[in-house]
Amino acid sequence: MNYIKPPKLKKGNKVGLVSPSNPIKHRVEEYKKAKKRIENRLGIEIVPSKNAFKEFYYSAGTAEERVDDINAMFDNSEIKAILFSIGGNTAIDLVEKLNYDLIKKNPKIVCGISDATTLLNSITAKTGLITFSGMEYFTYAKEKMHYEFENMEKAWFNGEINEIKPNPKWTNFDKFQTQYNGWQTIKPGKAVGRLVGGNFSSYAQLLNTEYMTELQKNILIMETYMFSKNQIHQTLMQLRLKGIFKKISGFIVGYCTGSDNPDKQGNDRKIKDVLLETTKEYDFPIMEIGEIGHCVENIIIPIGAKATLDATNKKFIINEKTVI
Repeated sequence: MNYIKPPKLKKGNKVGLVSPSNPIKHRVEEYKKAKKRIENRLGIEIVPSKNAFKEFYYSAGTAEERVDDINAMFDNSEIKAILFSIGGNTAIDLVEKLNYDLIKKNPKIVCGISDATTLLNSITAKTGLITFSGMEYFTYAKEKMHYEFENMEKAWFNGEINEIKPNPKWTNFDKFQTQYNGWQTIKPGKAVGRLVGGNFSSYAQLLNTEYMTELQKNILIMETYMFSKNQIHQTLMQLRLKGIFKKISGFIVGYCTGSDNPDKQGNDRKIKDVLLETTKEYDFPIMEIGEIGHCVENIIIPIGAKATLDATNKKFIINEKTVI
């Protein structure tokens, strides 16, 4: 596949905001606060899509309204990037409906997190466009997000991410009882490959479909939201049985929010031990990076870009420019 890098962002550009999954109708004031903070820091103008504040039961509009918004943003020459507002469960509705030919002809920065993982990986798989995982829009209504802003500027305005460093002021905003002690080597080694994955309940929906990003000799990323340790164990075993571990060159586990909840039996087990058990016949490197996931400041991960994972020395490097 020929991979496509989107044009870089510039000060004064218009950036579209689309709601592909959960409704945000009840969060207008938070939307405004986040909009102001992002615009002031990045020097851009955020423009909501036609149906961004609609509501259709548990979704932000019907599937047709939501997919029309995404296609319209790609078709609008004034819009230079597209942000997905919030996660949920119904972004999967849009995967078959997106106009991938239109997207390929009009490459743009597109970014989201959580349920947006479904769309980001589908777009990369079908078009070769490098997409970006890592922005929780509504977090900007209450947090300053210096680390994440710096990562946005590197990924979207400069295109030179290079070696990524841990956040020196790392914190979990929602204060779930989740243990995290900085970047950790779970299984040593070094891998080079393209980055794929993201939130795993979302990414797993694409496995063994035409919308799954290429896994052969690539680096797979997994973060989870409110999964217990036995659910993470189950997810890893699904990957194993489907032959995923035979293909990948490296594995990054992000921040698994809520996975240490003491109310769930067995959550005192360390995530490292779960990974080592379920991957024991494989020698690919595994590293824990807490700046990937929910309720934390994120690295802006370029899905489809070449990267180096050096788990032995706890280094993570993006090997190429992410925008042109």
